[in-house]
Amino acid sequence: MGKVIFFDVDGTLVSFGGQMPESAKEALRKARSNGHQLVICSGRSRGQIYPWLLEVGFDGIVAATGAYVEHGGEVVYRHFMSEDELRIVAELLEEAEACYSAQAGERMITSVRHRDRQIARFKELADDEMIDQIWKNVELTDHIWQYEDIEKLVYYESKISVPQIRKRLAGICDVTESSFETAQSDSGEITCSGINKAHGMQKYLVHTGKAKKDTVAFGDGPNDFDMLEYAQVGVAMGNAVEELRRRADFVTKHIDEDGVAYALKELGLI
Repeated sequence: MGKVIFFDVDGTLVSFGGQMPESAKEALRKARSNGHQLVICSGRSRGQIYPWLLEVGFDGIVAATGAYVEHGGEVVYRHFMSEDELRIVAELLEEAEACYSAQAGERMITSVRHRDRQIARFKELADDEMIDQIWKNVELTDHIWQYEDIEKLVYYESKISVPQIRKRLAGICDVTESSFETAQSDSGEITCSGINKAHGMQKYLVHTGKAKKDTVAFGDGPNDFDMLEYAQVGVAMGNAVEELRRRADFVTKHIDEDGVAYALKELGLI
């Protein structure tokens, strides 16, 4: 029986410079031709995923760290942050003097001052294509709590550390270190409590009728912990953060050393 294989994007399928190894593309095509379902499982919103990556061929998408789930081009699940949750988070991030934005499907929602600060931050980390893809559909507002379709928030340059923000939002939201770069205590991702990649994976499996025992997951960053623990087989990239490598069932090679292809072969999937 075919497996369902979930893949993180940044640092797993695609380097932080926006490049996907040709070996990974070929390995994914082979895996799919062998009857396995391929699912993107990313912290990115649906609209931030590269169109050329989707052309490789995927059966589904788990986006916004589990708040959005798609199968066969059909949206099968979405979860939105409430007005009260957004007000609480925004007030705390303003107190922290952080720059932040909200993910809402195909759109990014932020303010002028936060947009400029975040683009400046991204220019230090990513190529122009990645920046254009992430920021191509931006709406500006000073009142994000007025939106009803916000799935997740991301923030940078906070004067309050991730552990402190996590403690203050306990029971309301989940907070993880940023997975777009080496984890830093001034940057993070915020979702509703209980909304994570494992949650999105579970929703995908229920919709498709597939079993948890038939799942494999690939990841590299802090927001992949629950994803690898949920899957029957959790694969950490060789470039993954140390804690994720410790939690993984299998540690493959670095993304730039054909890590995805190597693991798929070693696991007998291609």
